Amino acid sequence: MEWYFILAIVLGIPIILFPIALVWYLNVSGLYQVLRDVRQRQRRRAEGAAEAKKPVAAEQGTLAGKG
Repeated sequence: MEWYFILAIVLGIPIILFPIALVWYLNVSGLYQVLRDVRQRQRRRAEGAAEAKKPVAAEQGTLAGKG
């Protein structure tokens, strides 16, 4: 092979691969952001459900038979 053909290959490969790597990075970082938001939303929902199960007053759960 001639030297200019090898030079063209060496310079052409990064030019072709850079946009591919950039798009891959954007997709992976977007997917990571979505998964992180979903986990945070599930954690908040679980904390809200646990707080909703707590009695409001201390005697609220044992009103029967106090009379």
